[in-house]
Amino acid sequence: MRVLIVVVAALLGSCAEPSKRGQYEQIVSSLRFMHIWDPQKEGAGHFAYDAAMSSDEGIDHVLAARITDEEPTAIHDRIAERTAKVGDVAFFILLRRTNMKWQDFSDYGVFVSSQLPNPIFCIKWDPGARMKVRNKFLELLPDPEEY
Repeated sequence: MRVLIVVVAALLGSCAEPSKRGQYEQIVSSLRFMHIWDPQKEGAGHFAYDAAMSSDEGIDHVLAARITDEEPTAIHDRIAERTAKVGDVAFFILLRRTNMKWQDFSDYGVFVSSQLPNPIFCIKWDPGARMKVRNKFLELLPDPEEY
């Protein structure tokens, strides 16, 4: 019986915390569950948004990589019949985290219209623009080893 207790205690004590990269991936993959995007507060109040905004700079590379992710989120406008994509949410979060504007990427083929009151439903990507914007962000961000 003592051996069993020692073995169980050893196994429980050896559970390692997931890597930072794994934690970032988990946070960013949870963006698909977001169901509300406020024009002013964005996704504040949702776990994934709050966790991404409060993370260190290491999450920025994971967010940038997800700009090309066209998986739909639960953010849907029934009137306009539009659903935000994970890449759209990642793009807006990166803009907020880096204090940049979407206009900084307009030369790469992204445009945000003001036709609707909520910008998450007004983003337009030219063919290939997601990859160009992703690459530009990755170029601008510090190397992950630096944090």
